[in-house]
Amino acid sequence: MLRTRAFLLFLIMFIIFFSSAALAQFPIIGAVEVKSWMTGKRTVILIDSRLPDEYQAGHIPGAINIPAERIKDETERLPNDKATPIIFYCRGLG
Repeated sequence: MLRTRAFLLFLIMFIIFFSSAALAQFPIIGAVEVKSWMTGKRTVILIDSRLPDEYQAGHIPGAINIPAERIKDETERLPNDKATPIIFYCRGLG
């Protein structure tokens, strides 16, 4: 029963997150595109939203560690320029 509730909660969150409005506001890009931005002349900010111990174990060079639950508290570490892409990454859902 608990697994069924957890799955339903995940499914609802998935649907909400991937609704067309969410995709329009926060596009999902792949590793190839991120790498091309990083190696090109475009300035990007990488945010590793994992826990600090996971970040210390290994991260993309140049990434800033801001755990997901601390994003609102650490906005001063984000760029003021709204044109600068901010790319978040984590370990995923599994």
